[in-house]
Amino acid sequence: MRNKGFTLAELLGVIAILGIIAMITVPAINRSLNQGRDDLYQTQIEQLEKGGQDYYTEHLDEMPENIDDLSCKTIDELQKGGYLPLDIKNPKTDKAFPLTTKVCVKKITDMEFDYEVQIDE
Repeated sequence: MRNKGFTLAELLGVIAILGIIAMITVPAINRSLNQGRDDLYQTQIEQLEKGGQDYYTEHLDEMPENIDDLSCKTIDELQKGGYLPLDIKNPKTDKAFPLTTKVCVKKITDMEFDYEVQIDE
């Protein structure tokens, strides 16, 4: 009568193949997760800039008057004014952005403005 089952060589072969598959897929998954985290971070920064744009659209008197002048508002001020949601998290640290983080507008030319986020770490 013949025993049914796998030989040691067959089991080692399957384990080796699974190990090779894991060596290929784990770095790819990590890369994908890191790329997703970076994309989400950029989206959060864009959301902060959009909140600043919304604020300064309604408060034109606070816009910088001279080229290279800067005007800033903190996340806290923008949230209290309803320009940003209360739950903005930094996906890189998985914590909320500090409330002292600033969203600044800089006058580039007479008709152009640039928005940037200055994060306090």
